[in-house]
Amino acid sequence: MRVLHLKTSQTKLFDIGISFIAGLFFTFIVLVLITLMTTTSLHELYRQMRSSVVISAVWISIETSIAVVLLSFIFGFPVAYLLALKQFKGKPFLETLIDLPIVMPPLVSGLALLILFGGTGLLGKLLNKWGLNIIFTKKGILIAQLFVASPFFIKTVREAIASIPQNLLAASATLGASPFYTFRKVILPLSKSAIWAGLTMTWARALGEFGATAMVAGCIPQQTETMTIAIYMGAMSGELATASALALILVVFSFVSLLVFKSGLKR
Repeated sequence: MRVLHLKTSQTKLFDIGISFIAGLFFTFIVLVLITLMTTTSLHELYRQMRSSVVISAVWISIETSIAVVLLSFIFGFPVAYLLALKQFKGKPFLETLIDLPIVMPPLVSGLALLILFGGTGLLGKLLNKWGLNIIFTKKGILIAQLFVASPFFIKTVREAIASIPQNLLAASATLGASPFYTFRKVILPLSKSAIWAGLTMTWARALGEFGATAMVAGCIPQQTETMTIAIYMGAMSGELATASALALILVVFSFVSLLVFKSGLKR
């Protein structure tokens, strides 16, 4: 009985310690959010949300991030399909290559893209001959966001496709179904939730991208100034009201996208 009582006491102390540490962490997150929400008044927030700077930054961010979502689906789904179902030499290398933009510092990614698409870069020279300019344009925003955000879609969908029971795919092939029919009738329906979740996370990551975007597209007001760039510029220039309004909008977008993502994973 004494041993049992001792174990029970130790369990309670352990649970209390874990709960206390977790409580500190959640308190820290809540304090950050409360500080952001109390930085400006509702009247000032409403006024800022009607300003041309805020409207332009929000529109540019939404426009480019949605385009990145579409491009991630077009180019990312074949990559996810290939990595999930095919076995070939060099596959671990390609899987690591997909993960690399996630762990690379955004400024490093932006620098590499700036050199690649710049006037003297490998692709920059070729594109300039065709009259296509990437640097300091919305195209640059798309390139930067696609590079850092698309791996989230690829990884999510790859895991979903890889988790489909192999006997289902084998049964489809045994019954004479073509690879495209199996893809359309088996793989797509079973990975639908993961597709939506991956697209949502890609959108949220593209929406919150700063470092790579700033390097490639610059900080041109109402032309290449996304929400994150406008937040930084506003904070550095003392325009805290503008920065706070944009930050609150970005937090709401991020919170909603996370809810959609978690709902997709549960389904």
